[in-house]
Amino acid sequence: MNNFRKLLLIGYIVAAFLIVNAVMANEPYRGHIPDPVQTDLAEHKTETVSGEEGDVELTLLAEYVVEGVVKGTKKYADYPSQVAKYDFALAWGDLNKSEIDEHIKYSQSGRWCHYQFSPECHVDQQYISTHSANVHLIHQNQEILRQIKKVRKNDHVQLGGYLVEVHFKDGPWKSSLTRTDTGNGACEIMYVTRVTVKS
Repeated sequence: MNNFRKLLLIGYIVAAFLIVNAVMANEPYRGHIPDPVQTDLAEHKTETVSGEEGDVELTLLAEYVVEGVVKGTKKYADYPSQVAKYDFALAWGDLNKSEIDEHIKYSQSGRWCHYQFSPECHVDQQYISTHSANVHLIHQNQEILRQIKKVRKNDHVQLGGYLVEVHFKDGPWKSSLTRTDTGNGACEIMYVTRVTVKS
C-alpha cells in the first residue's frame, strides 16, 4: 500500500471516529435519574440580583438540586426575562429510557412546557408530570448565564441553587414547592448557582 492510500485510509478512519462521536454526543442519557432534592429553609433569606430594569429582590424558599435530560431550552423576552432569560424543560426518573422516551414529545411556549404521549407509552400522565418540569432559570451571575447558554437539548445536566419568590415591582412571582401540582404556578423558579453538564 503506497503512502497516499495509507493517508486516505487514515483519513477515513478519523472521519468515521468523529462522526460516531458527534452522534453519540447528541444521544440523551438513557439510564434512571433520581428525583430532585429539595430542602426547605427554616428561615427565608434574601438575595438581590441585577436585572435589566434594575435590582430585583429574591426570597430563598428552599435549597434545590435537580438533575435531568434537557428536552428543550427556550429564551424569552417577556417581563420576567429581566432576571430569568431561559427555561429548561427537564425529564428524570425513567422518562429518558428509550422505550419510554420514544413515545413522548415535548414543546415549550409562553413559559409552559407541553407534552404529548402515545397510547403505547409505558408510563401514565401522572408519572410524566411528576418526573418532568419546566424550570425558569435565574442566573446568579454572568458566568452562570454563560453556562446556561451553552446547554443544548439532550444534554444531561445537574442544576444547583434555590427555589425562590421573585419580588417584581408589578407583584410577586413565586416558585412551586411541590412536584404534584399542575397548571398555572406549577413551574419551578430557580436561582441557579451551579450548572454541571454530566454528558
